[in-house]
Amino acid sequence: MLLKNFQKKNFLEFFQIKIGVIKIKFDKILLLQQNMLGDVIISTGFVKAVREEFPKSKIAFLVSPETAELVRLPFIDDLVIYDKGMPMLPVIKKIWRYDVALCLDFKYRSAVLPFLARIPIRAGLKHKRGIFMTHSIKFPPDKEGEYINEYMARILEECIGLKIHHDLTRLYVADATENDIAAVNKIMTPTENSLTIAFAPFSSSVIKDWSPAYYKIFMEKLNEKYNCRFVIIGGKNDAAKDFYLPENTLDLRGKISITESAEVLRRADYFVGGCSAPLHLAAAVGTPSLAFYGPSTPLKWAPRHKCITLSHLPKCSPCSRIGYGYYCNGNNFCMKNITVDEALIAFEKLREKFKT
Repeated sequence: MLLKNFQKKNFLEFFQIKIGVIKIKFDKILLLQQNMLGDVIISTGFVKAVREEFPKSKIAFLVSPETAELVRLPFIDDLVIYDKGMPMLPVIKKIWRYDVALCLDFKYRSAVLPFLARIPIRAGLKHKRGIFMTHSIKFPPDKEGEYINEYMARILEECIGLKIHHDLTRLYVADATENDIAAVNKIMTPTENSLTIAFAPFSSSVIKDWSPAYYKIFMEKLNEKYNCRFVIIGGKNDAAKDFYLPENTLDLRGKISITESAEVLRRADYFVGGCSAPLHLAAAVGTPSLAFYGPSTPLKWAPRHKCITLSHLPKCSPCSRIGYGYYCNGNNFCMKNITVDEALIAFEKLREKFKT
C-alpha cells in the first residue's frame, strides 16, 4: 500500500501523509512573522496566546532586525532575528529540530528556514511555498467580524488541529528602556490643561491615508476646543511629505526609533491615524485611538481595545488582498468619504469612553 502511494505522489507529498499520522509535539515551538511592522505587533497577541496554551514549552519568535527590539517580551524564550540576505546557518542552528513551526506570515523564507532546520511540522498559509510546508492551506474566506489573529488561529486549526483557547486580541510591545525614556524626556516635556494627541497620517500606501486637507481642518477644530499639543510620528520616508504643522506640534517623523515611538505613544492622551503600524503600536501601549479605514476592513484589522473606527466601506472594499486601489484606480474614495465632521464626532465619543 505504501509503495502504491509512493508511486502516485511525489516524495514530499508522501512525507506529508506519513507525518500526518504522528502525534504532534509542542515542546519547542517556533513562530515566524516577517511581514511589516504592524503585522509583527499584531502577532504578539498570537504568540502570547500560544504561550498561555503551552506554558511549559520553549517558544521562539523569528522576526526581521528592524522589529526585534520592539518584541523582546518576557513570554518569548528566544528571539530569532533574520532577514533576506543574512547568513542562514546561524539561524538554522538556533531553530534546529524544533517540534513545530507556525508561519504567521506568507513569506517564502519563513517556510524555507524551518524546512532546512528539519522541523517536522511546518504549518500555515500555502501561498506559493507549499513545497516547503508539511501542512498548509490556501487563503480561506474571511468570517464576518473575525480579527486577524482569530483568522490565523482558524488557519492553523485547519492545518494541524491546533486550538487556541486564550485571548488573541491583546497586543504587546517591550517596555521602554532607560535610553528610550531619556530620549523622549528631552523632546516631550509634560503639559498642563491641554491634550497631547499623536498622529500618524501616512501609512504604507497612500490609498489607505485620510486626506491631509481633512487632517488640517480636523486639527484646527481640535485645537480651538482643547488647546492641543500635536505629535506627528512616522518613518523617514514620511518626513518629506507635506502635512499641516501648527506651532504647538512636535514633528518626529524619521527622528526617533521604533521603541522611542512606543514611549511617545504611551505618553500621548490619544492617537489618530489610519491602518498602519503606529495604530497597532498605540493599541499595544494602551493609548485610546481613532482609526480611519477603507481599503482594509476594520472588522479584520482594527484593534479590539480602546479603539473607535470610522469607515464607509463600498462594495469593492477590502481591496487589500488584490492590491490597494485596484478597483478605483487609486481614487480611494472610501477614505475621502470620511468627513471631518464625522471625525470630530468620533473623537468626542473616544473622549467620553476613554477619558485620560
